[in-house]
Amino acid sequence: MRPGDFFVDLRKFSEFTARGRYPRRRLLGFGAIALAVAAALGYGGYLWRYRQAHVSTDDAYITGHIAPVSARVAGPVVAVLVDDNQDVKAGAVLVRLDPRDYEVALAQARAAVETARGDLGNASATVPLTSETTESGLRQAEAALGVAQHGNQVAEHDLEERRSALASKQAAVAAADAAVRAAEADFERDRLDRERAAELYKRELVAKQDLDHADAAYNNARATVDAAREKLAQARADVQQAAAAVRSQAAAAAQAGQRVREARAAAASARSQLRQVTLKEADVDASRGRLAQAQANLEQAQLNLTYTTIRAPLDGRVTKKTVEVGQVVQPGQALLSIVDLDNLWVVANYKETELTDVRRGQRATVTVDTYPGVVFRARVDSVQAGSGAVFSLLPPENATGNFIKVVQRVPVKLVFEAGENSRHLLVPGMSVVPTIALR
Repeated sequence: MRPGDFFVDLRKFSEFTARGRYPRRRLLGFGAIALAVAAALGYGGYLWRYRQAHVSTDDAYITGHIAPVSARVAGPVVAVLVDDNQDVKAGAVLVRLDPRDYEVALAQARAAVETARGDLGNASATVPLTSETTESGLRQAEAALGVAQHGNQVAEHDLEERRSALASKQAAVAAADAAVRAAEADFERDRLDRERAAELYKRELVAKQDLDHADAAYNNARATVDAAREKLAQARADVQQAAAAVRSQAAAAAQAGQRVREARAAAASARSQLRQVTLKEADVDASRGRLAQAQANLEQAQLNLTYTTIRAPLDGRVTKKTVEVGQVVQPGQALLSIVDLDNLWVVANYKETELTDVRRGQRATVTVDTYPGVVFRARVDSVQAGSGAVFSLLPPENATGNFIKVVQRVPVKLVFEAGENSRHLLVPGMSVVPTIALR
């Protein structure tokens, strides 16, 4: 058809219509077809523009915080206060364990703390007493050592003086002995002179006066000998006395030396007692450590007793309850789970080609298969830093072999607007269809 032929046909159509050449029924059918084509074109244009401004996917699901509740301590269950699918508040009691064993352990821990506190008090009181006694004993021992050393010095000095006196006395004995020998020699000479004078006098060869002189000299010499012998005897007696004094002073000096040695030993013993103070202080530190350990055990016993009452960690709904009365649970054993229905979000796996204009904060709508016709408001919270395949257990490896490009999907987190799940219609795991408004 050439340009303008369409308008020629329309003119012909008008002429035919004016002449009554086409029936009215055919005219209505042609109008309906034209209207349908126009509607299809309009809807197609609207759909094209809508898809340019929105991205949607059915690969999405609801998720949220699911808090597993487990036992912190072992024991038999005596009460279960909740049922499956029951709404609970944070802090509500869920399960009770038999607390009797832990009450006994708590009492023992308290007794251990009191015992450790008493031991610490005794050890702390012993330290100053031991320190004072030891220091006093050391001062006394050092004072006694000083006195003993001074006495020893005096005794040694006296011993030296008496030895010097003995030597002087011994020198006097030697001098007296020499004087006796000299006097005896003079006496012997004078005796011979007297005998000779007496013989000469008998012969009348000398005068009476000469004999008298010889007698006088003889008598003087004999007196001198007697005096010298007396001095010698006295000197010898003085030597014996000085020797006895030396022996006595030597014994006294030996005793003084013994007292010095004993005083030194006592001082050394007193100094060694100072180490007892250090040991006592170490005992105090050890007692303080035992008290701290006992207090820590007490705190743990108190915690263990509180753990026999298991409470809800958050507001939510009870699910997967596996605990029953009479069951003996172990630490870490899962008892039930609590789903936080007030804090849910959508994880939508969009194709990577659909994320070009997706930004944080963009508005979104969410429809749920469970509630047809109900639309929930949401917004984009974040886009995961990596496709889902990257974080899979076995990520794809295309380094070798043939390669087929596959469009990857990237998780996008959508959070619901406040109050959208106030009636708790949504639960984790539901399939949803989110639509993000790009403009």
